[in-house]
Amino acid sequence: MPADYHIHGLAHEGPPHTVERLLPYVEAAKAAGLTEIGFADHDRYLDGLDFSVFPELERVTGMPIRAGLEVDFRPGKDHRRELAGRPWDYLIGSVHAIGDWDFDRPGQEAGFNAWDIDELYTTYFSLVARAAATGLFQIIGHLDLIKINGYRPRRPVLELAGPALEIIAGSGAALEVNTAGLFKPVGEIYPARELLERAFSLNIPVTIGSDAHAPGEIARERQQARELLRHIGYTRLATFYRGEMATEPLF
Repeated sequence: MPADYHIHGLAHEGPPHTVERLLPYVEAAKAAGLTEIGFADHDRYLDGLDFSVFPELERVTGMPIRAGLEVDFRPGKDHRRELAGRPWDYLIGSVHAIGDWDFDRPGQEAGFNAWDIDELYTTYFSLVARAAATGLFQIIGHLDLIKINGYRPRRPVLELAGPALEIIAGSGAALEVNTAGLFKPVGEIYPARELLERAFSLNIPVTIGSDAHAPGEIARERQQARELLRHIGYTRLATFYRGEMATEPLF
């Protein structure tokens, strides 16, 4: 049952959620050979999301639709209160900002030069660790997103990310293998192979996400991600329904 749980049906445009707006995503997913998808729009659009359209979308397309959300983790924000009382199948915990600096947005590249690069990576991974430690998230998104513009640490990245991976392992969350990095300046999957190898040694489950913001981006380079996971030793992928994790064969 191939699934892609990182799909932004609203892209960066905001609400409303409608069957007509989401239908092209489902059709593209079916054409790509997926049998299940999840919409995980950004939490800044939370108040405009309408999950009541999903049953109709399932009826029209015959494809299971999962209700997710990508939460931009920020220390001090009451995420638990914000997310309560919604029909989530899963939540993706991601770090897109350090303080007021949204480092992954276009035009923010110069901000990297204001940091010592190892300190930047350390700060970033500490935020990822704090997100995982909340226990709120079923999936940790694009673990090493901080590499998006190709700025690399001097120290080994595994040394910097290792503590976060330990906390993710203890949290029970899955790690997302996100193919969107192949289309960014860094030109590679998130996370790096050595981080996935460490995740495998820690028995952290994985899922594959495209981070699609348009129908044509769904499941892109999924086969490359599957091959990478196979070479590392993974044989199964995580799936989600009503907050519970199950697994399916990788191939």
